Amino acid sequence: MKLFINNILWINPGDNETGNRLSFRITNGILVGFGSDLIPDPSELFVDGSGYFCSPGWIDLVCKSGAPGNPQNESMESLAKAAAAGGFTKIMLQPDTKPILQTIESVAYFKNYKSINGIELLVSAAATKDLGGQKMSEMLRLAKQGADSFSTVKTISNAGFFGRILQYLQHCGKVLFDQPSEDSLSRNAQMHEGEVSERRGLSGAPIEAELLVTDRDITLLKYAGGKLHLACLSSSEAVEKVSEAQKNGLSISCSIAANQLAFTHENLDQFDTVHKVWPPYRTEENRLELVKCLQEGKIDAVVSNHTPLHYDFKDIEFENASFGISALETTFSALVHFGKLKDPEAIVKLLYTNPAQIIDKSKVDLKSGMVADFTIFSLGVISTFLKDNWQSKSSNNPFLGEELRGSVIGVVTGLGYFENPHAMITKTQ
Repeated sequence: MKLFINNILWINPGDNETGNRLSFRITNGILVGFGSDLIPDPSELFVDGSGYFCSPGWIDLVCKSGAPGNPQNESMESLAKAAAAGGFTKIMLQPDTKPILQTIESVAYFKNYKSINGIELLVSAAATKDLGGQKMSEMLRLAKQGADSFSTVKTISNAGFFGRILQYLQHCGKVLFDQPSEDSLSRNAQMHEGEVSERRGLSGAPIEAELLVTDRDITLLKYAGGKLHLACLSSSEAVEKVSEAQKNGLSISCSIAANQLAFTHENLDQFDTVHKVWPPYRTEENRLELVKCLQEGKIDAVVSNHTPLHYDFKDIEFENASFGISALETTFSALVHFGKLKDPEAIVKLLYTNPAQIIDKSKVDLKSGMVADFTIFSLGVISTFLKDNWQSKSSNNPFLGEELRGSVIGVVTGLGYFENPHAMITKTQ
């Protein structure tokens, strides 16, 4: 396949070419030329990049799959299509799949998987056996097999054991992912503890559940060393704690799910299960503070926390419904629309530069001969997400039918150019 991308603004913080308008010539998935004076050939597929941005392909650090154990939620094919529609050319799968990602065979299965559109699967393997928080998994062997990081999924209550994991991972240089929540305060919680939970008679998780473990994790990181990522934070105060720890020299980072910028616990007042997520939505004041943290550069990465769920797990009584949103396809638009970001470099840092650094992926620099790996996007385009164009196998997403500012135009991988089907129904405001 021959592809020519014309007159597009290249965004890659730290790259000598960033901020320049360039054209790209790609043949059979390889970048064979780039510059400002290239002329398209009639035999090439022509993509007009005028008014759009192009960056290295984005990385989603927190993503869940249905397949192989729960294909009714998501197939491998639909996962790859949803990722491409969301602008992600690399997605890191969490270990709480079925079966759990804790064996050499399971890691190898995903690492060696060849998707239909060139989307690369990364793996965050289980840090503990069966994700039970009691015994270490074979982390060094899994790292050697290609695991990109390790995750607790559920906070480990034993502080000494958590510290030893941080120490152990220093032998392979991998980062540990933790989603902080004190179990004794959040066990059986259905949502945020506040006025809505009290009014509706639902058990809630106070924001202190996240803050307590955030403080503990930072203290243990200072004691044990290593690299730590606090994933999917829901509290602006927790983000501030991570930012302060970074200033003190600790190797720590944090992320939030894009949907945390859009919703609050008030959205659950009518028991709408599409808003039942973990960690839960907090107050409007907290949401606004998260937006402020984002704009101040205190949040290192924005993730999808993609959790596709068959309607059997969502269209039921609230207390029985599962947590999660099928969010790959709307993450970028939610970030732009509700995060109110207008600087393309800041966005690329959140979706590519920082995620690559967190998991120690080599930075992409433009050079002829490289495998194509690009995301094309717009900040000024308004997208409407329709179910007919939905790529994920599950449609548990609150933005279906909604208009959001910001659109992925398409991705380029070693297998070709894949236009975002949602971009076909866009309009500029």
